[in-house]
Amino acid sequence: MKNTILSFTLLLSALSAPAFAEDFASLQFTAAAPDPVMAGDTVKLQTLVVNTGSAAWLKGTYYWAGEIYTIEGENRKFLAQTETLSPQEDVAPGAAHGAQLAFTVPDNMQGSRLLYRVFLVKDGKRILETDYKGFQVIEKEFRPPVPQDFKLGGDVSISYKNSSSDGWGHSQAVTAANIVGKVRQSSFLFNTYLVHSYNHPITPNIVLLNYYAPWGVLSAGDISPSLTPLSLDGQGMRGVSLERSRGNLSWTALIGRIVPPQEPDSSSGGRFARYTGGGKAVYQLSPGFKLVADAVWSRDDDHSITISTTSNILKAQQSIVYGLNAELKFLTAFTLNSEYQLSSSQADLSAPDQALSGAAWKQEVKYRGAYVSARGSLSRVGPEFASFASPSVISDRIVTDCELELFPADWTTFSFGLNKYSDNLNRDAAKTTTDHAQTSVANSLRLMGKTTLNSSFLVNTTKGQPASVQDNKTDTMNFSLTQPWGPHTLNFGYQLNTFTDNTRLSHNLDTALISFNGAFRLSPKLSMSAGVVNSSTKDKVDSSVGKNNSLTGNFTYSMPRKAMAFQLWATLSSNKSDSPLYPADYSQLSVNLETVWAKSQNSRLTFGIGALSKTDKINSAGNSTVLNILTRYNYSF
Repeated sequence: MKNTILSFTLLLSALSAPAFAEDFASLQFTAAAPDPVMAGDTVKLQTLVVNTGSAAWLKGTYYWAGEIYTIEGENRKFLAQTETLSPQEDVAPGAAHGAQLAFTVPDNMQGSRLLYRVFLVKDGKRILETDYKGFQVIEKEFRPPVPQDFKLGGDVSISYKNSSSDGWGHSQAVTAANIVGKVRQSSFLFNTYLVHSYNHPITPNIVLLNYYAPWGVLSAGDISPSLTPLSLDGQGMRGVSLERSRGNLSWTALIGRIVPPQEPDSSSGGRFARYTGGGKAVYQLSPGFKLVADAVWSRDDDHSITISTTSNILKAQQSIVYGLNAELKFLTAFTLNSEYQLSSSQADLSAPDQALSGAAWKQEVKYRGAYVSARGSLSRVGPEFASFASPSVISDRIVTDCELELFPADWTTFSFGLNKYSDNLNRDAAKTTTDHAQTSVANSLRLMGKTTLNSSFLVNTTKGQPASVQDNKTDTMNFSLTQPWGPHTLNFGYQLNTFTDNTRLSHNLDTALISFNGAFRLSPKLSMSAGVVNSSTKDKVDSSVGKNNSLTGNFTYSMPRKAMAFQLWATLSSNKSDSPLYPADYSQLSVNLETVWAKSQNSRLTFGIGALSKTDKINSAGNSTVLNILTRYNYSF
């Protein structure tokens, strides 16, 4: 398990995450690799946590899942869910556990920045949720269609890839399409990402149609609806939604599946499919005041999987949430938002038990000025409140969240943040009470219009009652420097992370990370980028030290007259550890070459080859060499 810890020491962030009852998880690192990632390639969402609870996580009782989002203006839009990962190992209290969730970036996402977040679910409850993190997809030129009464345009790509890892027997093809159209006063956007393999000829990872008409907006497929923060928010759905507006009244109705079914197997009890339906009505009473009424129903389909043994304890559940939300804008720069929701939930639909009733409320105030912006919220979610369609709403918890940003000049920005919560509101002696606080301060400074300095300091503290169950602290300091140099750019980064567990359930760790990279324009035809990352983790308990080094390089050469371009990129990484229990000494070399031929202004053909070689000096059985091939055809119209 220590190998997993050390392999993630190069990751760039550390946040503590919420926990329930006797199941607690402390987030150490999460990052996407590689970053940036080529469109059509696979990015791995790497996450490292520590079981800071008093009970072990038994295999089959927990799993990992992730979500991918796009950025549209200031809003996040749900794009896709990763496949869930159910690890085949038990995680003892105080032990560390790592996971890698794979996501294949659609070919048509070139030039965009994507966000992701990762969840850890234990016994059907989400005990860890990371913040939104980002990664870059290499840019691709896209020409928007010319406005017309009728117009159809976009791009379609078909790709094929295979590897020698299993004797070239695991080929995969992908069809991706991004189509926009306009019919008189209406327009539509259609996105799809279909995966084809021998065993599964068509797997629709992404299917989304948005139709914008004068009478409303119709969305079907993989939608990301949002009603209110406490009723339905932050939950991807495969379904359909309709939004309509007339005068001061607007409404939204939706229905779909929010959790796909999973058949039980030797490592997991499975999951029922979960469906959600609901809606909201919004009435604008005045230009500065609107009132929202909403209702959401979520229910498991107990016929969606087959349970063939009485030892399986999986039970179908449901929740009903309904309430009001009001928004008031006053004094030009202030906004007050108030929400109150009631819920009725059943943990076992087959049992005659009476449904549990709960309540939740949230008050939020925002201020936006020329030099200052601020936001503060206070929410209380009762012990019996349940909202299956809003996974970030955790029952039995009171949360305070504050943010302050200062803009004294156009060359500097200061930001401050505080997030704290306390659970076990009824002070149940059978439960562990947890108090968590996260404070942060950050500054962005631009010197002489070019040089950019970013610095931040973050402190996470989590303490249980009794403290012997949970008492830890994580300090994270970040510093980065960006320096343009003519057509070139240089970047330097430093991060120091200190984790201290006063209960001694897990080892205290000090991690330092230094990175340096640059992008260089050597000629009109030749450009390159290179970077180096060095990280070191010291275990304060057994005095072991783990070191990880990574060297990357990228070369791009274009031949405009022949309508061709070549790209070569490589990564060399090494990992060493003198841990007495889990020593490590291995290295990996990855080399890839792609050739792009622009057959015409509308079509392009790509062919790529690559190799990944691993050398393990301690365990020679881990040595491997894998070859990869890729072909892709893009057509724009």
